[in-house]
Amino acid sequence: MNFNYEEIYKKYLKNKQHLVFNKEEIVTRVKQKFKAVEFSKAEILDLPRDEHFDYEKIFLCLKICDSDVLKKVFLPHELKFHEEQRQDNRRYPLKKSKMKKNWLDQNYNQMIIDEHEGRRIDIVLESKDGHYVSESKVKARCDYLDGYLNSLIVGAKLFHGTAEFEENIHDYYFQFYLENLVKYNRLG
Repeated sequence: MNFNYEEIYKKYLKNKQHLVFNKEEIVTRVKQKFKAVEFSKAEILDLPRDEHFDYEKIFLCLKICDSDVLKKVFLPHELKFHEEQRQDNRRYPLKKSKMKKNWLDQNYNQMIIDEHEGRRIDIVLESKDGHYVSESKVKARCDYLDGYLNSLIVGAKLFHGTAEFEENIHDYYFQFYLENLVKYNRLG
């Protein structure tokens, strides 16, 4: 898909104030659109060591497990990856001797398997100021959801000056944001 960044940028400037979503608006949209449900961040055992987040500022984790939704959001190359993972896991199953006895560890192992095999998508949301999403992560291969969240989150970052890039149509990250605004019909 070819994008005319100058044209998209003009539309962006006209709609800029309508592209700032607070964390509650984002959560509501994700829950409704993807049938996402909340779960405890404590279930993601490696999250306290994740360098992308301030663990204390993570306000919500969501999971998407609805098979109809998952069929719609995964792209063909992601579906191929999931099938390869399923085949590998059948050929080389996790040995019982390597499995943890702790329920939380077993639950986490299954979470990772479900993500890799395309039965689950986990989303982690952080808010440093308590009002807007400062960081997000999709814990599964899902370009559609990455782009969707980008289209909702970056507007507030640009508005508040917390984005790691500026509104420059030659900047790769800003172009990615503009592309997502078009893909997810944020510009009307």
